[in-house]
Amino acid sequence: MARFRCSWQPGFLAPLLVGAALVANVALRVLPMDRVSYRVWEALRTFGAETPFRPHARYDRPRVYGNLAALGNQTDLRQYHGVVFTTDSLGYHNPPGFAATDSLPPGAILFGSSFSAGAEVSDGEDLAARLGALAGRRVYNAAPGEPAPATVETLARQVGLDGGVVVYEYYEGSGPPAIRTRLPDPRELRCRKALGAWTTQATCNAFTWAADHLEVSPLQVFAARIYRHAENGVLLPNAAAARVIRARLSNGAETLFLALERDILHSERAAEAADRYFTWLARRLALRGRRLLVVLAPQKYTVYAPLLQAPDPGPEASVHYLAEVERRLAARGIAVVNLVEPLRAAARSALEADSLIYWRDDTHWNAAGNDIAARVIAPALERLWDEAK
Repeated sequence: MARFRCSWQPGFLAPLLVGAALVANVALRVLPMDRVSYRVWEALRTFGAETPFRPHARYDRPRVYGNLAALGNQTDLRQYHGVVFTTDSLGYHNPPGFAATDSLPPGAILFGSSFSAGAEVSDGEDLAARLGALAGRRVYNAAPGEPAPATVETLARQVGLDGGVVVYEYYEGSGPPAIRTRLPDPRELRCRKALGAWTTQATCNAFTWAADHLEVSPLQVFAARIYRHAENGVLLPNAAAARVIRARLSNGAETLFLALERDILHSERAAEAADRYFTWLARRLALRGRRLLVVLAPQKYTVYAPLLQAPDPGPEASVHYLAEVERRLAARGIAVVNLVEPLRAAARSALEADSLIYWRDDTHWNAAGNDIAARVIAPALERLWDEAK
């Protein structure tokens, strides 16, 4: 038994530490995801699954903070707030009772980015909920996701949409989707990429189950948090600082931006691909009696660039790109709303009251930003409903 006696020798400590880490890694996996994450996107998102979020789920945390504070390790600019985020039986951010059996079916389905999905805001504050409240008819939130015609038809049957409007929030930081009638099965793509020639139904099911349960390591998350605390610019340099921009607005308030957003604002893009995609999509939807409403959504840096203490010199190439997309779609008779100028005007007015329409430490709209966007979009949505009567 003498050789099992505690020792400070590497030959004893190394396997002991490895064993302890293995036990901790396994034991911590029983924790619910919301105890490991700092925001709803990590707790409920289902990457590689058929639905964007876990169905019948509820995320209720009184103290979360934004993605930019986490991405750039900017702890002093965290803006803590509470979030209650509920998903329906289909795995989307809607009230649990939002189904085809309801007495009032929706008048529209909303697709788009994390902005439309309601990242960082609570139930009732997301874009679909505010649109429904302002326009007087319910709007089903199918974001994040793109409106491939087959996806639209499947969801329309499930939620009871007859005709109606497809609202697509087209985010400035993205490009137009590929022209395709049906989206590829995310499970199949995930398995094919990982397993190659070994992809069968049985191996794909086993791989998906294992990946869903093993992909996130709570031990790794906690270790990374401890290390980020050390990267505070005193003990260790903050290696993540370059991912974000710290800037002061005209009223002196400091906020965070994603560094990539400044590059996108200055990047020239041609509008032909977006024009071609939305023209095709509008025609495909019209075959089933549905109308398309395109919402051009700017990124946070684009909205606040003219409101910085040291204004960005430009060029605002991305703003011109969105304006050109708007002009082309309007000329084709496709309903379109460009949020750039309305949000800039709202951001300017909010600054005069020392408030923001985006979270200080996040890329997304706060409740006020969602409400402003909904107020701009609602009249266009109501016009399409009136024209369909």
